[in-house]
Amino acid sequence: MTVQVSDRFVDTNGTRLFVMDRGRGRALVFLHGLGWDHTLWHGVTQAFAHEYRVIAGDTRGHGRSAKPDGPYTIALFAEDWFAAFKNLRVRQACLIGFSQGGMIAQTLAVQHPEIVSALVLVSTSCRSDPGAYDKLEERIRVARTEGPVASARLAAQSIFSKAYMQARPDAVEEFVNWRAGMDQEPLVHATRAAHGFDVSAQLASIGVPTLVMYGEEDVLTPPSVVTSVASHIPGAELVGIPGAAHMIPVEKAEEFELALDTFLKKHCAPSL
Repeated sequence: MTVQVSDRFVDTNGTRLFVMDRGRGRALVFLHGLGWDHTLWHGVTQAFAHEYRVIAGDTRGHGRSAKPDGPYTIALFAEDWFAAFKNLRVRQACLIGFSQGGMIAQTLAVQHPEIVSALVLVSTSCRSDPGAYDKLEERIRVARTEGPVASARLAAQSIFSKAYMQARPDAVEEFVNWRAGMDQEPLVHATRAAHGFDVSAQLASIGVPTLVMYGEEDVLTPPSVVTSVASHIPGAELVGIPGAAHMIPVEKAEEFELALDTFLKKHCAPSL
């Protein structure tokens, strides 16, 4: 079956976002994390585009999207995406948010519940975590004093498991070079976007099926941080991925896809 492709830029909330739009039917919207872009989801979006309309874009300051001056906030990112949904004619969607993308997804679910049919939250938190704050500020300091390559290597140490770094040094080096080549000032704005973020008290209002996923070896958003998200959402399902650190979609792509597929078959079957 041929997959319908419509990749484009959309004007939204005073900026412009690049959006990859594939397939047709029930919408799945994939929201990447800090310092990534839509290519994070390349494998999983290919897998699901035959049965769903799959959307994965670049958040403000990332990838091919516009990179206006900061400051940025999670609320600002969420409003960008809310306006983009109107442009894309998405009425309801299952939101799949990774890390900072999970923060955006939570914000959309509490601020604009009418557009959310289900939630998948991966390696994320519902409030600013002091431990993560310190790690992210250290990345900024190192980037400014030692350069973007040193900062990217520091980031790699906090997001990949030791086993993955030993088994896939080529992939880690590719990540380092890619991250170091990004526009650094928008990356700083995006890094600080989550400072002061806290939607924990609002999550009880979420009434859609929700899956929360964590890596058992994650040091950036430790299991206790991620499980706290699930504890605030009524009926949320919780899945831990053994051997995974922060980058579940990269390190454990098969396990991630299987967990997502199981959840979707239960709660978001493809539309006929």
